[in-house]
Amino acid sequence: MIPMRKLLGNSTLISLSLSITLIASVFQYIQVAKPQTAEAASFEGWQIIMMTPGKKPAVSSIASGTALSATYGAPGNSNFSTANATTSSATSRTAFGAGEGVYSAFYNMTGITKVALVDGSSSSMNPTAHNNYLIYNLVESTGSESLNAILKRLDGVLNTTNISNNDTVWGSSSVLNLTAGTSGYSGTLASSGGTAFKTSVSGSVGNVNVTPTKFAVMGINRDSDNDIQALAFYAGDLNLGKGDSWRGLDPYETFWSYWGNDFHTTSLTQRIGAGIQTTPGVSTGASYTGNVYLMAFSAVATTIDAPTISGTPYKGLSVTLSATVNTNSIVRFFVNGKRIANCKDKVTSGTSPNNVATCPWKPSVSGAQRVTATATPTTQGLSTVTSSALSVFVERRQTTR
Repeated sequence: MIPMRKLLGNSTLISLSLSITLIASVFQYIQVAKPQTAEAASFEGWQIIMMTPGKKPAVSSIASGTALSATYGAPGNSNFSTANATTSSATSRTAFGAGEGVYSAFYNMTGITKVALVDGSSSSMNPTAHNNYLIYNLVESTGSESLNAILKRLDGVLNTTNISNNDTVWGSSSVLNLTAGTSGYSGTLASSGGTAFKTSVSGSVGNVNVTPTKFAVMGINRDSDNDIQALAFYAGDLNLGKGDSWRGLDPYETFWSYWGNDFHTTSLTQRIGAGIQTTPGVSTGASYTGNVYLMAFSAVATTIDAPTISGTPYKGLSVTLSATVNTNSIVRFFVNGKRIANCKDKVTSGTSPNNVATCPWKPSVSGAQRVTATATPTTQGLSTVTSSALSVFVERRQTTR
């Protein structure tokens, strides 16, 4: 047998060996160039549900067809069932100072596990940064529903079966269903700050101001004939002690609520989509007169996928990088940990969970590269997340300029 070295010659053999090594390297990077699922994630955090400027307004001011009714999503009239973020102008309300009414998160935020009231004395989405705040842990998550979706679903229940003035139903604590009686609540006070958020209750020496310790998504007071409130923050329980007064503009032992009504005849006409006695805001009997923001916390993870690339990258030639985020974000792309100059602050487009940012990348060096991306959600209070890496092999340019 003729030795390979003699058959091909030293230079040819060396060239063949280098080519095989190069091909092996390329195939190695082709195998790992598939996008990887991102492991890094942050939490959606706190968002604003609605804002009220002081005491509850008169029922006539929020009647069907009024501008204020639309701003609050039409509680108490037939438009409630069809109101949305567009008809209530909630789409443009997301941050502190955006004005009165329901906010985008009222319709869109899911997976809520906490709620809070704050006075808006800070622009921070952290409730504890405000001078006055109350934070409540819910007994269960809202799951795949927003607060608005829950209220609409329960409104449909009350429009189908009359359960008014019935003290045998809804006796358990719940977020997803109506709640009444001794266990009538959806959440309990977890922490508080400041002294302004108080409600008045009867004491042995007259009325005293106390902190509301309970929250109900849709609560029914069983004392006397029934009363009902939505998104209510109150003291005591929903079994005894409130009489026939857990409604109106000064519902007893209530600091703040979204809607309320008498509930003594038929739920078909005394539900949130049909009638109203209690308007959004601070009870008129409370001493506090300032702004109140209702906030909610969601533990839904924000994720960013590993970047993808439009084709084989060559040194000096442009390719397109893309990254997908499950919430609207500003995206930055990096190669080997260094920011790509023209790939910073790229705003995503599309709809959740497929919000995509793209960027043209012209590699300046050949060889193995690691591409990553970061996403900073545009919603206040959400943390920046970093993707896992896309490993690519940048080829040498095969044609001259």
